Amino acid sequence: MASECQELEKCAVFRHFRPYAQLAYMEMYCQGRYQHCQRYQLYQQNQPVPEDLLPHGGRLQDEVTLTSTR
Repeated sequence: MASECQELEKCAVFRHFRPYAQLAYMEMYCQGRYQHCQRYQLYQQNQPVPEDLLPHGGRLQDEVTLTSTR
């Protein structure tokens, strides 16, 4: 089994993150445990992957709203 997600190079969500956040998500989801990534699961089912879908299943807009209201 590969230890890194084969979709990593074309994963569009990371262009919205700062480098440190990219690394955190990549370590949690893209390297080793990528089967838990919601984006990866959609890729595997040949389903469209929304650009704003985060690896844990949340949406980018939801995360921005949550952090700006704290």
